[in-house]
Amino acid sequence: MRDEPMLAAALGHAVAAAGEVGLADLGRPSACDGWTVADTLEHLTESLRCVAASLASGAVPEAVPPRTRPVTAGTLRRDLGRAAAALTAAVAGLRGRRAVAVEGLPLPCHRLIVVGALEAAVHGWDVDRARAIPDELATRLLAELPSVLDGGIRRGLFAEPIATPPGCSPGRRLLAALGRDDRRCP
Repeated sequence: MRDEPMLAAALGHAVAAAGEVGLADLGRPSACDGWTVADTLEHLTESLRCVAASLASGAVPEAVPPRTRPVTAGTLRRDLGRAAAALTAAVAGLRGRRAVAVEGLPLPCHRLIVVGALEAAVHGWDVDRARAIPDELATRLLAELPSVLDGGIRRGLFAEPIATPPGCSPGRRLLAALGRDDRRCP
């Protein structure tokens, strides 16, 4: 499937970013306005679980059970790794299914996979801003962005775009397209 390399790169980026998180980092602010690093990692994990469950079952689940374990850096990293593995397995197991039911309407699996990859890449950066989104991954996600945003997904999930000066890397352009200002563009 053509989405698997893109998804693998995005998940790898997020898992690597989480691998750098220690206990002292959990309470610091992430790049998500009003969220800590722990909040962002929990959100990313739940998002990946939801995408995985949707692809595996063919319909978006009603609700994902809330976390019941104490929040530690180790549990957050393990949970994220397990969610990434579940999403990878769900994509590999699609076996020709082309859509997932969302409130009774079909959503192309490809679009849901792109959303999962965007979540992983961007929230990976939100957690560890020193870890740039790889150019090849960002270029692919930038190309896929209109298929997601034109479907009305921006509202509530992504902030409004921020203008970037000429010459920014693909990763910086992707972040700006989703409302993140890394203030590091030359």
